[in-house]
Amino acid sequence: MSFVHLHNHTQYSLLDGACRVDRMIKLAVEYGMPAVAITDHGNMYGAIDFYKAAKKAGIKPIIGTEAYIINGDLNSEHNKSDNRYHLVLLAQNNTGYHNLIKLSSISFIDGYYYKPRISKAVLAQYSEGLICLSACIQGEVASLLANHREQEAREAVAWYKDLFGDRYYIEIQDHGIEQEREVMPLLIKLAKEMDVPLVVTNDCHYLHQEDYEAHDILLCIQTAKALNDPTRMRYSSNQLHFRSPEEMRALFPEHEDAYNNTLKIAESVDLELKYDKFLLPEIDIPEGYADMGTYLRHLCDENCKIKYPEMTDEIRSRIDFELEVIHRMGFDGYYLVVKDLIDNARKQGVPVGPGRGSGAGSIVAYLLDITKIDPMRYGLLFERFLNPERISMPDFDIDFCAQKRGQVIDYVVQKYGRSSVTQIITFGTLGARSVIKDVARVLMVSASEANNITKTIPFGRSLEDAYKESADFRHLIESNEQYQNIYKHSLVLEGLIRQTGIHAAGLVIVPGDLTDYIPLTRGNQKDGEDNILVQYEGKWLDELKFLKMDILGLKTLTLIQKTVDLVQQSHGVTVDVENLDLTDKKVFNMLGKGETDGVFQFESDGMRKYLIDLKPNMFEDLIAMVALYRPGPMKFIDSFIARKHKKEKVVYDHPIMEAALRDTYGVTVYQEQVMRISIEIAGFTRGEADSLRKAMGKKSLDLLQKFRQKFMEGTAARGVLAKIAEKIWQDWEKFAEYAFNKSHATCYALVAYRTAWLKAHYPVEFMAALLSLEDDPAKIPQIIEVCKNMGITIIAPNVNRSDREFTVHGKEVQFGLRAIKNLGEAAISCIVEDRHKNGPYSNIFNFCSRMDSSAVNKTVLESLIACGAMDELEGTRSQKWAVIEQALAFSNGEQRDKRLGQTSLFDLIIDDHEAEEYYPPLPLEQPWKYGYQMAKEKDVLGFYMSGHPLNEYLSLVKYFTNTTSLTGKGRSGQDLTLAGIINQISRKRDAKGNPIAFVEFEDLSGRFEVALFNKDYESFLPLLSPGMIYIVMGVKSGYDPNEDSILRVIPDQIIPIEELSHKTKGELQLSLDAGKLTPQWLDEFSLQMDKSGGGFVLLTTLTDPNGDKHILESAHKLFPGNQMLQWLEEQGTEFQLKISTAGNENNS
Repeated sequence: MSFVHLHNHTQYSLLDGACRVDRMIKLAVEYGMPAVAITDHGNMYGAIDFYKAAKKAGIKPIIGTEAYIINGDLNSEHNKSDNRYHLVLLAQNNTGYHNLIKLSSISFIDGYYYKPRISKAVLAQYSEGLICLSACIQGEVASLLANHREQEAREAVAWYKDLFGDRYYIEIQDHGIEQEREVMPLLIKLAKEMDVPLVVTNDCHYLHQEDYEAHDILLCIQTAKALNDPTRMRYSSNQLHFRSPEEMRALFPEHEDAYNNTLKIAESVDLELKYDKFLLPEIDIPEGYADMGTYLRHLCDENCKIKYPEMTDEIRSRIDFELEVIHRMGFDGYYLVVKDLIDNARKQGVPVGPGRGSGAGSIVAYLLDITKIDPMRYGLLFERFLNPERISMPDFDIDFCAQKRGQVIDYVVQKYGRSSVTQIITFGTLGARSVIKDVARVLMVSASEANNITKTIPFGRSLEDAYKESADFRHLIESNEQYQNIYKHSLVLEGLIRQTGIHAAGLVIVPGDLTDYIPLTRGNQKDGEDNILVQYEGKWLDELKFLKMDILGLKTLTLIQKTVDLVQQSHGVTVDVENLDLTDKKVFNMLGKGETDGVFQFESDGMRKYLIDLKPNMFEDLIAMVALYRPGPMKFIDSFIARKHKKEKVVYDHPIMEAALRDTYGVTVYQEQVMRISIEIAGFTRGEADSLRKAMGKKSLDLLQKFRQKFMEGTAARGVLAKIAEKIWQDWEKFAEYAFNKSHATCYALVAYRTAWLKAHYPVEFMAALLSLEDDPAKIPQIIEVCKNMGITIIAPNVNRSDREFTVHGKEVQFGLRAIKNLGEAAISCIVEDRHKNGPYSNIFNFCSRMDSSAVNKTVLESLIACGAMDELEGTRSQKWAVIEQALAFSNGEQRDKRLGQTSLFDLIIDDHEAEEYYPPLPLEQPWKYGYQMAKEKDVLGFYMSGHPLNEYLSLVKYFTNTTSLTGKGRSGQDLTLAGIINQISRKRDAKGNPIAFVEFEDLSGRFEVALFNKDYESFLPLLSPGMIYIVMGVKSGYDPNEDSILRVIPDQIIPIEELSHKTKGELQLSLDAGKLTPQWLDEFSLQMDKSGGGFVLLTTLTDPNGDKHILESAHKLFPGNQMLQWLEEQGTEFQLKISTAGNENNS
């Protein structure tokens, strides 16, 4: 009664197949099937995933695909309209597998037209070793019969039979579809007449019949349709599931041979994918060397003279050990490939990082200049990179300058050939939260309801785990029948693949043509070019022993190089960042003050706080902080700092441990420390120490138990007390939760130190580089604020001085044009290049006449005027704004005349004065009001450049507030009064669905945030508008230093600044000397009082010529507005304000 499913669509049939590979194989095993096939639509994405899983489960894997085939030529435009038919192809053996690779690759690269297609001519070329099934109702033979084209169907069968012989089968299926039942008898008859064997299949798209509706929803996700849309794509059967053998045999009981043929096909498959040798590209070595190992040793010996002039036995032994392991494992060539890549990058001027990951633990890598970290100096272990007892492909992750990473990739392609190098595919899956949202959308549940559900799912948890662990999620699902429906279907679809992507850094390199080894596909088009990718994910490339290289772009390396270039331009000094003094007190003093904006790894507020407490004074402190500042080990930072400053005793469980833990004050921080101690205290081999590290990281209980026994036996043999050994082991088990790779921490600490050194010694150049490379417009204002705090002046944008990027002028930074909104690269190039060629611009007409109107349009001009970049040109901003259209028309006329070869009047003018008279005059326009001008600047630059809206209220703010966004952070538990302009209002809902809002204000010192909950939301939110200025009274909210440094306020009152006059009251107390009063003073003060009505009592203490004081109270109430307060200050009048509102009182 056995049976084998030969037609199955897994999750790799994107948004169509709902058979998860692991679950499908598990079900096949439960059904007692000896084999199972994978036949995804047009691709081999899941072939290795499927193959490995089936092998592990003890069931035979049959790798195949359901191809799309056409009769005509793939390259013919005419044949793009040809019908494409389905055809199932199964790899019978290794030859068939490789032909399947060829066919799948061709279908994507040469035959792609909506779907990846092959032609019959191509199939004939690569048919050996393949078993061919006629496919479903959309197969060629079935389609022709359905359309009453019997003769063509016969011809098709004859063609396939002639090509495949006894490896060609006609599929029969019964999914309860009417057309199928009409065609099946015709297929059976035709097969009999033409002596072609039958095979029974089910077009499996999901595992269980009850998954039908979930699969229907999946199709809706694919087509972006709602389930109730009558026009959507759907399957007309609910029987496309992974039927049991009994169900299958009930379909065509009269055709026992068709069932037995599934077993016959499975038995005929003899496919063994053996990749027991690492595939490296051809490597040229100079003459005179016997092999790559000999050449590698030569390179190491040469560099030893430079890097280790005083050779020791320990260093020599380490080099010999590494070279022996590298050679024995066959990785000499890998090291040479990586060295060649990095050497070439440096020759091309591409900045390369000092290392990354565990590769920095290799002394051979250090000697070859692959890394710049001396592993002997920092106690880094080679075994962390390459375990001598477990052969696995080493993996050097390499950081390159982000802007020049493309040059490195180009070199690899040029050296090894386009056909041997390509990028790697990635798969984006339907995660717990995203699948809930997708299913909800298909079922017409609102996005807000879906968001409320997903908010209750713990981060990183599956739906099943979330249901067990989150009471909020469980109760929400149980509270609503529709939510239960969403959850039920989401469980089926969770983990299925939603889309493909491109690995951000990965390249695969093979000896020869890629399609000799791996199927290829197309990525999304980019910059007009097709991205060719391998169809297998990176983890499977590792399993198959292909050379995979991660060529990573690190923006910090670009920042370092940019700063070095600016230093060279400004000071004529060449900074060698690879040979800095790592004991520079100036650098450590800066870090110890928390002045780390822009410093790699160290700029978060939480890290800043710890650095201030730590007061680092050696490079090893920075390595430890890189490792410790993460969610797991962060709890040990306080102890680490206390031990450094001798406020907490350093204790070692055993004297042997001191050497390994000395640099971290007895705190176990690195994986390498555990490895080293396990070797020294328990006699582990180097390979066993690395395997222990891996077992801890993966929390492999079986392995850990085995290693625990060995550890206890080893420590006992070395005289360590059992209770001490037990404590060490238990500490290590806890440590596994947060263990970090010291090699990686050291590399990144070095990059961090280089940025810190540049900032400490060349702050202006460093900040200019930081501004130039910032891609997020929202961060530019924050960096400029840091510059101001550092005493660095930012010169406003100016079309006559600004270049594309921020530039250095002495101790000032000139604003770069790239940071102005709406200015594209074409406009910037046009402005800068013409200015360098023809000199400064004199007015807006002169400017426009020299621009390419396709690059510099109305929007560009508006941005340049609004931000003040044209202030140096004739006229006010309002005047220039008024003539934008006229200036563009003038420019168009000038350029038209030039295109026609006509001489314009301007070409005849020689004198500059005559030229100015030639341009149209600017109209008389009222200058923009201050607040309007500031708003325009903010819109274009993201911040206020030439002033601030609060500048109109400086005196009022001074006396009506008691703190700022900066000083308010230190006023816990005190009443705060601040003034600010609203930047943005974020409306959200809390976990219970209640509306809340966070209002971001800006004052002269920075930003602060007001949180509105419950009644505050209802009371204040309707009164608030972005761009308006308010006085905020309240108390400081809780503040988490590990998140950010913004001041948060819970408000008591929020008052528009214009309404202070009738929403506040109090006293204005003047102290006047009668002998110094003048009629002019009295007249002006009377005028000020007449202008201001309000709720303030005027109390005057008048000192007469005899020194007697008289207190006078005016019957006229007033409001001490900004103008009055400013006037009193200018007059030198002594005064005091007592302010109260809603029960609050403030003395100023």
